[in-house]
Amino acid sequence: MGKKISQKRLIVCRVKKGPRVFTFLQALREQQVDIIKLSSDEEELKFSFHEIHLKKIKNIRKKYGIKLNMSRPDAIHIIQFQTYIWLGIMLFILVPYLFSHVVWEVGIEDVSEERKAKIQSELLKLNVKEKTLKNDIPSDGEIRQSLLANNKDLSWIHINRKGSSIHFEVVPAPVNEIKYAPKKTPSDLFATRRGVITYYDLQSGERVVQIHETVQKGDLLASGIIKQGNIEKVVGAEGRVFADYWMEVSFELPKTIKYKELKGKEVTFFNVKHAWKVYNEKRSIPSFVQFLKNVFKVNTHLIYENKTQIVDEEWIQNSFLPLLQIKSNASLSSNGQIKQEKILHIAWSNDKVKGKVLYYINDNIAQKRPIHQGD
Repeated sequence: MGKKISQKRLIVCRVKKGPRVFTFLQALREQQVDIIKLSSDEEELKFSFHEIHLKKIKNIRKKYGIKLNMSRPDAIHIIQFQTYIWLGIMLFILVPYLFSHVVWEVGIEDVSEERKAKIQSELLKLNVKEKTLKNDIPSDGEIRQSLLANNKDLSWIHINRKGSSIHFEVVPAPVNEIKYAPKKTPSDLFATRRGVITYYDLQSGERVVQIHETVQKGDLLASGIIKQGNIEKVVGAEGRVFADYWMEVSFELPKTIKYKELKGKEVTFFNVKHAWKVYNEKRSIPSFVQFLKNVFKVNTHLIYENKTQIVDEEWIQNSFLPLLQIKSNASLSSNGQIKQEKILHIAWSNDKVKGKVLYYINDNIAQKRPIHQGD
């Protein structure tokens, strides 16, 4: 195969004009030597021929005493790009490109093996698994929203997509250190704010206020002292007391909000033209290695569009208030909930929008206070 290819390579031949040159060319034609791209100037003739005819041309040159200057134009090339080589390069490029569209590795970084197994199970339900096409996997936002919704003990999940791998780094929610009274000091439960009692969730202690009664901040909700006849026993009150109450939230916004919206991704791959141009200038082994790297390189460019949002009542109602409610809901306990919301007022000034929202909330309002038994 290599011999056949070499016989088809072109050799460029230059010969000075003289009385025997045209007779020499005629002899080449008679010997069925194909003359390619014959040209002439004032001093010499120039033509090309296939290497298979080299021996014939040398014999005819000696017969007519013609001096030839022969050279191979592809002698400086590192690789002779024949058809089969092009096919090999195409396969060499195409196979990695096709494989790059498949996720081959899904990793989860978490110190808790139990939570790691739970997240892995949830990812399988979302079709986030190995040997899956990247286009069949949900976006980072959808994955993160689903995982955070099902794992209340997490504050965030970092998703790192690199090449054909996806890695998830779990960030646990900070542990709120609740300061309980010492075990040797039993406590009563008092109200932290005004509200209407809805239900009790006590492990110990005795109710003081009935359901649906209104309490003020500082009122006793559950006593840690239980009376048995004439005997009082200090057991301490443990648990939660839920009540309905109103909470006012203020906000302030600029009248015009400028932001950037992600419109898409521009992916550049298989950039042969530019890579070949760089290689063609130097034609060395390092430049050829760089040529292959540039061909396989996939460049991703995020496309953003500048946006301007005018803050009006419709935008506040449909876009801002749902976000404000999510933020307010995050300040409640795990069983707390916002039952109702009311817009108190919205005021526009020269460059600001100010407003107040009233939330009707049900949450735990109980707080421990140690019982001083000596009093």
